[in-house]
Amino acid sequence: MGDPAGVGPEVILKALSHQAVGRACNPLILGDWGVLQRVRARSKRLPKLISWQSGMPLLPLLRGNGGFVVCPLSTLRENESRPGRPVKAGGHAAYRYITVAARLALSSVADAIATAPISKSILIDAGYNYPGHTELLAELSRTPECRMMLIGKKLRVVLVTGHIGYTKVVRSLTCDGIRTTLELTHRALKNSFGISRPRIAVAALNPHGGEEGIFGSEEKEIIAPGVQAAKRKGIPASGPFPADSLFYKAARGEYDAVVCMYHDQGLIPLKLHHFFGGVALTLGPPFIRTSVDHGTAYDIAGSGRADETSMAQAILLAAELARLRMKSKNH
Repeated sequence: MGDPAGVGPEVILKALSHQAVGRACNPLILGDWGVLQRVRARSKRLPKLISWQSGMPLLPLLRGNGGFVVCPLSTLRENESRPGRPVKAGGHAAYRYITVAARLALSSVADAIATAPISKSILIDAGYNYPGHTELLAELSRTPECRMMLIGKKLRVVLVTGHIGYTKVVRSLTCDGIRTTLELTHRALKNSFGISRPRIAVAALNPHGGEEGIFGSEEKEIIAPGVQAAKRKGIPASGPFPADSLFYKAARGEYDAVVCMYHDQGLIPLKLHHFFGGVALTLGPPFIRTSVDHGTAYDIAGSGRADETSMAQAILLAAELARLRMKSKNH
């Protein structure tokens, strides 16, 4: 459910109202019963909910027509879950939703996870020092290397560095990090999206690709060697290319994914094309995890104006990838 004070509860309920979501999977909501009921009370168009309690058979509820099933993992009071007013109690609750989801996925009780947005600052204020879902899920699954792939109809971008300050980007870039990102990207394009010969482009860090070292040496010293290391492992990556022209070509369909050096380098072009409906996919963990590509939107939380397209697409992608994984196991 994400941050109880954000738009997560609203976009989940709105997404579950989409007929395609109900046809694609049997969703189990991990969150707070009271919060969800208070959101539901503000609109007559939101779906009916059923509260699962320990000892109750789960599968019949999930497969029934009585409503969508909620696994209540917190009991927040109204003053602890007011829309747009995050508190530490919400951070504790969000952490619990994530850890239980990971346990369910690791034990194969759940086939995939789709997450609503959390507040990094509230999570840290509550005592959990993680910059986001990805790092926490990596630790819970004991996955040494994870990356985020952001997906839209026109673009897929994968980030070498994620939620870090811009001044830390350069010293965080390594040949191994770039090679690992390319390996994870290549594997995801083949296994998750069925692309037999993925076309992966790598964005440069500096203007004009460094202009032969005039504007920076990272392309020659770090990025290009990382690309060459991936090529030696059979990954057909190309670049680094100047980012100012690369995304035009990628959006036209010349590449299946672009590996980017830092967060905004990939997110700005992606959100320009896919401000509504973009989805994040975590690469690396042994389970499927998708997410919305937006934040908690505290400024509109509780107003009923949150757009659920990204949440719906995240659930649909998680269900599709789960079906593909099951099919490959059966073969």
